[in-house]
Amino acid sequence: MSQQQMDTMVEAISQSVMKKMQAQGTPATPAAPSGPSMSIASADQAKMFLHIGELVTGLPALWGEFRRLGEFLDASMNQGRSLKTFLILLVGAIIAALFAEWLVRLLLAPLRRRLAARVQGLPGIRALIALAALETPPLLALWIAGNASEAARFMGDLPQTRFSLAILKTVLLWRMLQAVFRFTLQPKLPAARLPNLGDEDARTIYRGASLAILLLLINNVIAGLLRALESPQLASGSAQFYGAIIMMLGMTAICWWLKGAVSRWLMGVVTPSLASPIKRAIARHWLFGAILLVILFANADIYGAVTGQSRISNALMLTLAILVGLLVIESMVHRIHVLLQHPTDGTPFVNQRGAEALARCARFGVLILAIAALGRTWAVDVSGVMAGEDFNRAASNLFSAGLTAFIAYCAWELVRYITDRYSTGRGGSGASSGTGDTEDHGPPSAASRVATMMPIFRIGLAVVISILAVLTVLSQLGVNVTPLIAGASIFGLAISFGSQTLVKDVVSGLFFLIDDAFRVGEYIDVGKAKGTVEGFTLRSLRLRHQNGPVHTIPYGQLGQVTNYSRDWATIKFQLRFVRETDLEKLRKAVKKIGQEMLEDPEMKEEFLTPLKMQGVFEIADNAIVIRFKFTVRPIKPTYIQREALKRLIRQLPEQGIEFSTGAVAVRTVGGQVVPDIASVAAVSLLPPPGAPASAN
Repeated sequence: MSQQQMDTMVEAISQSVMKKMQAQGTPATPAAPSGPSMSIASADQAKMFLHIGELVTGLPALWGEFRRLGEFLDASMNQGRSLKTFLILLVGAIIAALFAEWLVRLLLAPLRRRLAARVQGLPGIRALIALAALETPPLLALWIAGNASEAARFMGDLPQTRFSLAILKTVLLWRMLQAVFRFTLQPKLPAARLPNLGDEDARTIYRGASLAILLLLINNVIAGLLRALESPQLASGSAQFYGAIIMMLGMTAICWWLKGAVSRWLMGVVTPSLASPIKRAIARHWLFGAILLVILFANADIYGAVTGQSRISNALMLTLAILVGLLVIESMVHRIHVLLQHPTDGTPFVNQRGAEALARCARFGVLILAIAALGRTWAVDVSGVMAGEDFNRAASNLFSAGLTAFIAYCAWELVRYITDRYSTGRGGSGASSGTGDTEDHGPPSAASRVATMMPIFRIGLAVVISILAVLTVLSQLGVNVTPLIAGASIFGLAISFGSQTLVKDVVSGLFFLIDDAFRVGEYIDVGKAKGTVEGFTLRSLRLRHQNGPVHTIPYGQLGQVTNYSRDWATIKFQLRFVRETDLEKLRKAVKKIGQEMLEDPEMKEEFLTPLKMQGVFEIADNAIVIRFKFTVRPIKPTYIQREALKRLIRQLPEQGIEFSTGAVAVRTVGGQVVPDIASVAAVSLLPPPGAPASAN
């Protein structure tokens, strides 16, 4: 049916409907909307539904085009070579090409196994690159064998030659796309597999991806053949319509088949403990998004069959390819991340934060490229919001802005990596050190001065990088940044006048840090509070008391700072002994105990001067008070003191050195010595000799 005949039919149907409505007393046109607009819309809808009906009933025309394809490939148009002979030669060429690929792949199998065994540590990255390169020789052999067969058997510009080239190119493209999934999933080489998947899941996904690729390629080949035959719109549209339905059903079945395996793939390219809720949600519910994309793809194909336009379908195909490419690249980045953290010699080349920073930079760069490709496709090719020339001009500025954003992001990741290296593990955050209560093993050591200054450097560099990146990007996008700079200056001046307390806190904090008054992990006393320095900002200090509470104190309110964790700590304590104690014997015993503590592997690194007896501190009525002291590092002095007391109390009595008990010796008039107060009381309560006993 020609376009003129269709317009005539639509007009006749419209007039018939209007006459019937008038006969029933129904107004022919609505009151509110415009009559001509509604008529045009109704006519367009009627045309679309009629066209869809034609496509549904267009199978005979499509079958006729397939018969015409046989005539197109028959002997009459191909220098006497029959269709049967051609098909046999074509199948032989395909088999020869696939056999050449299989043979080269078989010869390279031992090398691939050796490389897979080396995928560990930094050399593993080179092994992965080599494995990716080894996917090229088999494909090259397939291409050479296919072209050699075509050159030997299908000479000249004949229909059979063009058809055979199209089929061989399709086979090559199919194997190339398979190679991407083969390298990523490695069904036969688990050691070189990029995502964290089992063998069965890897094989399942590889087979499903191969079927999906083959289904899409067959659909495109049929459409290409019909275009080469210059088939009428009805036949090509019908092929596209039914192809879209078959593709939707087939792709939906494949997605359902792969739902569990792909979920595990998505979770296998992230660290589960570090995965964000969005990534976990995508891994669990990816099937719904995939089915929605398949339905949109089928509807776009049907729309293209009705209107003769394939822009939306091509854009969706590109979107699907980019999503799959992002998943493959994410798998590669994750595997390299793992290799950098777990090298063969046990020493990581890049620590965990460094590997994560590299991974985030790679993801950000790939994401910018993907957004640029999708933006051009949907903004220019599909929606037509921008012309190609306008987009190219805008793309130049956008490329510069994207490059600036990428450099700024990488700079920020570098700052985070450097500051985290100095900050991690150097500050105390639990029990306090110094004079506070500590665990037996003591708190972590105090941070260095550089580590203490790193949070301030980090905040300052973050502000500088953000401001420079924003101003540069806006300037590259054509925005005049001069008023922004002037406004920011005025705003900063107003803030400085209106926030004098804040300025005082910031300036005081800078001077405290310059004076090196405290560091992260040190135990300090600021008068109002005491505790371990857990961290600080530009305005305030955060102290953790040994009992658990956290004090946040602005720098302007600190005043005098007493640091108990700097350089060394001398601990002095007293013990009471009986007055008859041999001081020389006590001194030698204490010296021996101090020497034993110096030889203890858990404590020898802490001592600066050993435990020793200073001498007599005080002489009491019933005891002699002796002072002891030692000097240790200011990490866990109370632990050393408890250990010293434990050894003194246990070993001194064994050597005949007695501690004072606080008892008072009393001598009675008759010369009897009562050892303690209780004995005196008991004696005083006894009745005199010969006296009668009390009734009580």
